[in-house]
Amino acid sequence: MMLLALSLVAFAACDPKPIQTEVPYTQLQNYFFRNDAQIPANPKIDSQEQFDSLFGMATLMGPEGRPTPVDFERQFVISVVLPVTNQLTELNDEHLYAYKDLLGHSHLDFCYSAERGSDTLSYKMQPVLLIAVDRQYDAEKVSLSEVVNE
Repeated sequence: MMLLALSLVAFAACDPKPIQTEVPYTQLQNYFFRNDAQIPANPKIDSQEQFDSLFGMATLMGPEGRPTPVDFERQFVISVVLPVTNQLTELNDEHLYAYKDLLGHSHLDFCYSAERGSDTLSYKMQPVLLIAVDRQYDAEKVSLSEVVNE
């Protein structure tokens, strides 16, 4: 009986499902991915220099046309950049979760969805989604997850 009780306690302590916490963020507007840059392997961008090497500003007329500012002393950016396509594609933010794995390493998982149109465009586009996250939520690993909405 004692062995069974100890086994249950040990099993409960090794719960493989980490506790996820939703993290607030700000979606960035009016940026484009530079055509002379490579899609980054790591979606986390820590500095203005790194950001500027990947993205340009797409300023439009009116107050909503200015790019969303980023303060890299207080924030970092998570980027979703898809390959160039001639299919209309809109990226939507879903949520950002923080959690610790069983070894205590911190993780962020940014979930997004991609709406792809069925028509072929007469031009090419490169879908981009950028969010700014407060540095208090900085993590050792940042991953992207595409949510498929049916």
